[in-house]
Amino acid sequence: MIADICNRIADRNTPLQQALGLCGTAIDNGLFTAMRFHADLMEVERIYSTLPDVYPVSGRKPKRDTAWGEKVLVQQQVNNGFGPADIEWAFSDHETILGLGLTAVLNIPVVRGGKVLGTINFLRGDQPFSLQDINSGQRLAAALVDRADL
Repeated sequence: MIADICNRIADRNTPLQQALGLCGTAIDNGLFTAMRFHADLMEVERIYSTLPDVYPVSGRKPKRDTAWGEKVLVQQQVNNGFGPADIEWAFSDHETILGLGLTAVLNIPVVRGGKVLGTINFLRGDQPFSLQDINSGQRLAAALVDRADL
């Protein structure tokens, strides 16, 4: 299943919004977002959201001088956390996220040529993300890498 989804995402005939929607269906979640990274400003811009009323497209978050920004955007590492403390560590809007009942987070950087293009982000409340989820997320990010429209 994940291989088929990745093939559809990587297909440049698949519109970007549809490709991002496919990412959101590949791993069980309560909220999926995709962010474009603006390295010069050290900000992320939301380009896709499954909860647009709470997390609208085009919303931006500053990540300069944050531990999350250093880990995911600078060091290009996956962030996988579970529980309120991990949500609070990662997000300045943790009260909103926790208020939605979301306590598990998986952030995957999308990296091309050593540069972060953005992130794909999965949140849910029922269980931590597994190693299989991380692997799937990395495969999804890899499928997005060659898209010129990200």
